[in-house]
Amino acid sequence: MTTAEHPQPQPQPQPDQRPDQKPDQKPDPEPRPNQTGPAATDQGEDTDDAVRSLAANMIRSYGILDSEFLGPSAIGPGSTSIGTVLNVGAGLGRRRFINQPLDEAMVLERIHTYTATATPDRLVERLTRRPVAYLSGTAGSGRVTAALVGLARTHGSDRITQLRLVGDDPIHAYLSDRTLLRSDYGHIVELARTVEPEPSELAQLSVLAREAHAAVVLVGAAETNNRQLVEYHVEHARPDPRDVFLVWLERWLGDRGSCIDTCPTCEGECVRRYVERCRTQHLRHLSANTMADAVRFAAQFAELVPDAAAAVDLLADRTALRAKAVALLEAAPAQDGERHEAHRARRLAQHRRAARLAFAVFNGYPLTRVFTATEALCQRLDEATGRGSTDRTVLEHNLDHLLDGIRNDLPTDQAGPAGAARIARLRQPGLVRGLLDVAWHEYDTARQPLLRWLDDLVGADDVRPVAAAAGLLCEYDFGQIRRHLLENWAASNTRSRREAAALACELAVHNPELAPRVLACVAGWVEQAGNRRDTAVRTYATNTFRRRYPLDALAVLERAARDDMQRTSNAIPVGVRGIYTTNGAAVVQRLVRWPDSPVANLRTMASRCLLQLADMDSDAVGEAATKAWPALLRQTATGEVSAADHANLWPGALLNPATARQAWSVFERWIGLAADDTELTSALCELLGHVLRDGPINQRARFYLRCFWRRSMPDNPILDTVDSMLGGRHHDH
Repeated sequence: MTTAEHPQPQPQPQPDQRPDQKPDQKPDPEPRPNQTGPAATDQGEDTDDAVRSLAANMIRSYGILDSEFLGPSAIGPGSTSIGTVLNVGAGLGRRRFINQPLDEAMVLERIHTYTATATPDRLVERLTRRPVAYLSGTAGSGRVTAALVGLARTHGSDRITQLRLVGDDPIHAYLSDRTLLRSDYGHIVELARTVEPEPSELAQLSVLAREAHAAVVLVGAAETNNRQLVEYHVEHARPDPRDVFLVWLERWLGDRGSCIDTCPTCEGECVRRYVERCRTQHLRHLSANTMADAVRFAAQFAELVPDAAAAVDLLADRTALRAKAVALLEAAPAQDGERHEAHRARRLAQHRRAARLAFAVFNGYPLTRVFTATEALCQRLDEATGRGSTDRTVLEHNLDHLLDGIRNDLPTDQAGPAGAARIARLRQPGLVRGLLDVAWHEYDTARQPLLRWLDDLVGADDVRPVAAAAGLLCEYDFGQIRRHLLENWAASNTRSRREAAALACELAVHNPELAPRVLACVAGWVEQAGNRRDTAVRTYATNTFRRRYPLDALAVLERAARDDMQRTSNAIPVGVRGIYTTNGAAVVQRLVRWPDSPVANLRTMASRCLLQLADMDSDAVGEAATKAWPALLRQTATGEVSAADHANLWPGALLNPATARQAWSVFERWIGLAADDTELTSALCELLGHVLRDGPINQRARFYLRCFWRRSMPDNPILDTVDSMLGGRHHDH
């Protein structure tokens, strides 16, 4: 072997070195925020700032099925608070509306899981004659999904949008806006329950739809008695909830992607047996009032794979669960005999109530949190009765005695790995709603102890179960929960409390009747810089808000990005990334303006958000492409964003010491991906041609080319192109 084949090891420069920096010289320190005031107390926490959302199974346990749809348009009294953050389609003489294209992947999922009825065929037939249809049916009967399937047949799965009319004006008040409809799109408009469109309004809307080569399906709850609407009206055919359950059960089990039995080499037979068992044994117990209930039950069956007895419990409806909750929280029977024995009976009843509420709220969490929460609730209940806390005898009552069969016991060999805490598992996850409902409405002295108890528990690392409980209580008395919990949490210097306020709003906004008040509350936080605005950011960064209100979320995140408080927080970059997955064009069109802002924080945040987006891959472009493309390069290649605008995002990220290491690593990854893909190479080189101009960027690019890229991928032909862009003087290996 010659020395040429094995060169001597050389000192490796660090990725964040300056080109003129010696290998052993430390780089400039990253800038630290100059933060004072209350937000500064949060500084240590924000170095590891996780942005949380409520888990789907937690939302389902509260009787809610998470959905990508915005919900009914807010037409009616008291609804004007929706959309107060961002004026979309608003201006002089215009009314407010949001026109949001639906994610094609979500549309395809709805099509593939749709239980066939005659509704889509009727809609297509109606839309071939007129571009507007009015679909009537009861709420929760699958109307919106049927409209989506029908429009996908007329316009394609990638050209369906949801039009949300925001305000308390009649439909005709929006029709003067020529930008109301998207050209060549199918539109879904879900109307409020009390709204019935007028024939003249549908005629005007038909003119707009023809001009835009669009179609509109208005979805309403009430059947129309107006003969003049016959030409537009389609009555929805409700699918059988049992069929919906089975279709979604197979879908959820497919997502699970693992054996549900003890097959030596699983080929899916256990799944087929389980689905058939559900069909023949359990479907007769299904009492789903809506299609969403059927889908929610299917998700729970796929997650828990219950036995026969547990399956009946899982399928209990809200009425049955509430009746069980009443029995679980009933007072202890009167005791004869000694006063001491009567006192012990009361204490035991109180202990049982506290344990059952805590176990339900902390379903899915370690038992240690249940025990802590039980003790805290007992103390608050004692305070409410004017008694001091009485010490309990150690080892007096076990969980079986306290819970009375509401826990789902697993065999010891399935309880979890060694060293892990046992997990609280409700036999009926929906019981959490029933217990909180009964405790709140049936016991006149329970409200203040419950609120104080939840407030006691928000200092924990994971506040999601506490926040979800507060979010449910918002349905029962939003004003009281807002005054006693949400406002205090939102203004807190402690990040976990602000996070609890955000997550409580995430659950509460699922209620269509409550959503306007929740949005108005969050909009008020946006107007107040500091902790409250940070809470609004965390609210809009949750999965529910950024999916349902992406344009509002983007506006809030942009406004907050100017604040010093957000300089080290991950909430905005993670929120922008979440919005980008379904609204890529809107995100990039707004983001490309940030680097030119006079506000330094906004420029820095542009770099941080860019790195989140640069890490995302998308579909490849071109028949010869076999690998996924970086999503940003795909947008450049398809013309969704120009190469010049895309390039404008990079100088700040490449030169800022806080982001430079990761930014240059992105280009290294992209160059490696593009090596065998000519179309990706073309898109990347076009971008690099705009980025690599004279100045500090070129100096650093030469450094990375010489010290890193040539060494890690010496045969990559793109490096020669980069070298020529840089002047061709640094082609050394």
